[in-house]
Amino acid sequence: MPLFRVFRRWRGFTLIELLVVIAIIAILIGLLVPAVQKVREAAARLSCGNNLKQISLATINCADTNTGLLPPGDGLYPNTNPSNYNSYASVFFHILPYIEQDNAYKATLAQGDAHGNNGGFLTYSPFWNTLNANVKTYICTADPSNGSSGGWNSGQNSYAYNGQVMPVYWEGYRRYPSSISDGTSNTIFFTEQRASCDGFWPDWGPSIADADWPQPMGPAAMFVVRPPGTGCPYGGGNLYQATSPHAGGINVGLGDGSIHFVSQAVNPNTWWAALTPAGNELLGPDW
Repeated sequence: MPLFRVFRRWRGFTLIELLVVIAIIAILIGLLVPAVQKVREAAARLSCGNNLKQISLATINCADTNTGLLPPGDGLYPNTNPSNYNSYASVFFHILPYIEQDNAYKATLAQGDAHGNNGGFLTYSPFWNTLNANVKTYICTADPSNGSSGGWNSGQNSYAYNGQVMPVYWEGYRRYPSSISDGTSNTIFFTEQRASCDGFWPDWGPSIADADWPQPMGPAAMFVVRPPGTGCPYGGGNLYQATSPHAGGINVGLGDGSIHFVSQAVNPNTWWAALTPAGNELLGPDW
């Protein structure tokens, strides 16, 4: 029986077929890119929120360790009068030992602090470049100004403390939880803010709702979502506000150590009620 070889002639794709394939691929990419972007944004929001959780829990732990005395926005701590082994700086400096930055904190010990507020006593003082700590917990990866603020040797900070809860020392010290009569789960301790707004964060720096700067108070203290540019949008004087790098709202750290994503649609009065620790306000249903 004869053996036949069958040859099949292959033909290439026509131009129309190639265009159809390219169009299908373009459509699939168009569908995929927004989905990937949403996943990345959700991951960044979660990461930034987790930082706030660590900061809030560290502050609570710090207060619990020191008979309920909350660290001040700026001032002596944990003793309110000059004494050995006080620190003189912001709340972000005071809580360093509680976020695994004990070595950086202790490395600043000096005989007296640079400002003289602790007299000639042994003092943990971050001033004049004695603090060398780039604290990962203080950086939100979604912050568009990340890397734009040198902050001396101490890196930068994408978060702000609530001046209503932790004011500067001359406004008095607060106690946890007795000073938070509105409820710790209803009171904001920390929010997001651009690093380009913080200056030197260990000092009396990244804060909101602080009357002594002065900063916007009441409904005017409402946070802003994704303002244009990478600089500090409120650099005129010291009028800093909470600033979110996320779409649709802002992460906040509450006084019970939890985090909450506040919708951009929240009423400014509700926002202010969450900032005041003892205003006897009720948070609205928009919270």
